[in-house]
Parts: sequence; C-alpha cells; structure tokens
Amino acid sequence: MMKKSMLTHIALAGALLACAGAAQACCPDGGHGAPAASAGLGESLPKARNLALDPTWRIYEFSRDGVTYLQINDVAGTVRAAVGRVNDTLWVLPMGADVARVTLPAKGAGTSGSVVYQTSGFVVRVVPGGSGGNSWEISAAD
Repeated sequence: MMKKSMLTHIALAGALLACAGAAQACCPDGGHGAPAASAGLGESLPKARNLALDPTWRIYEFSRDGVTYLQINDVAGTVRAAVGRVNDTLWVLPMGADVARVTLPAKGAGTSGSVVYQTSGFVVRVVPGGSGGNSWEISAAD
C-alpha cells in the first residue's frame, strides 16, 4: 500500500513539473500577458496581438534574441513609432510617421498624456498634438 502511494506521489510530481515546463515555454513572462511575436516588426498589419488599452491605437510587442520591440500603429495600419528595449535601456527605432516626436523619459521624470499601453516592460503615453501630430512618451515600467 505504501509503495502504491509513493508511486502515485512521484507520478503526480512528474506531471506537475511537465506542466510547469509547458507553461514557461508558452508564457515566459509568467503568464501575465500574451507572448510577444517574433516576426512582423515594421508591418502595417503584423500577425501579432493588438495589446493597446485604447481602441484608437494598435500596439504590438515583438521579442527576438533578448531584445523586446514595441510598435505603435494607428487604426489605418500606419506605423507611428517603434522602440527597442534590453533590460532598462530603451531606444527609438528609425521608423514610423511620428519618430521625431518620441521621447523616452527617465524613470521618475514628469510625464503627461494618456496611457495607451502598460505592461511589466513598457508604459506608453500619447500626447495629442496639433497640426504637427501626436507625441509619444515611452518608458520602461517601474
């Protein structure tokens, strides 16, 4: 009887470990959000999930070789801006209609605008502009 109970416990532990590995492969961020796409950066309609909080925008996250990329599109599919990130270092990619109006405020710096995207990695704010167009504030999440 004790041998059967021990075998049951071992089988259960093995099954749980197998599930944990599958979950990590699916969702390396711990399951807090959709896994980032690995292709499609720069496309007007990438095959990636729209992660924007505001229906006016389409925000996509991509990941490749340890670098996370964020792309902002409008509803028509025009690429507005894109950034890359490794750890706490962000940089603006030279693409998008609003590339000249993207700022990367330092942590703790004053910010304005409406939050349109927020995860454990990024916070994106849009600052409505006049005839010059919208500005974007993109920062690493705290």
